[in-house]
Amino acid sequence: MNLSQIDLLASGAAILAVWACGVSRIKVQIRLLALQTAFLAAICLLLGLHEGSKQLLVLSAVVLLVKAVGIPVFLQWSARHMGVERDRGIGVNLTPGLIIGFCLLAVGYFMAPQFAVPGMGNSGSAGMGFALMLLGMLQMTSRRLALSQVIGFLTMENGIFLYSLTQTKHMPILLEMGSVFEVLIAVMIAGMVLFRINRSFEHIDVTDMQELRH
Repeated sequence: MNLSQIDLLASGAAILAVWACGVSRIKVQIRLLALQTAFLAAICLLLGLHEGSKQLLVLSAVVLLVKAVGIPVFLQWSARHMGVERDRGIGVNLTPGLIIGFCLLAVGYFMAPQFAVPGMGNSGSAGMGFALMLLGMLQMTSRRLALSQVIGFLTMENGIFLYSLTQTKHMPILLEMGSVFEVLIAVMIAGMVLFRINRSFEHIDVTDMQELRH
């Protein structure tokens, strides 16, 4: 499979998501998410330049400012004010999580031709988009802290965005930007909920919720 420049950037984003599966520090996870999203903004920029689309250029700037800068800054602020630094995971420890992450990346790479839409090109990006979805779900199910699960959700959303960006005819710019701001609103709502949980229970460890009884 020949890798185009866009496919290489998509692969870089997926590798960063794999790396995050083996990291316990929240600050590092957020930085990896920010860099991963910046790669997607770069893909959007390359597509905009290649197709001569001003809409894609605008979308690239919005993704960079909102998802690669704004949301990570908000998550960093939230983690600092909630006093969380590490998430050692639950069920799947960091080393096994990293191994599983590499396996999911391999699945995305080798299954890319099956996921790619005929005639759209950038088949590698289809596989990496699918891999990002799987990696996001892995983070959501294997992490202990609710904040880490939010990062997993954003990784999964990045996979959906990457696939739609490279494998479908681009939606109108208003719809694309609308989805970006919906993610921003969802993260802000999640942040407010986490603050309430942290204030009420003095932690945001989701495993302790198993002790709750009606």
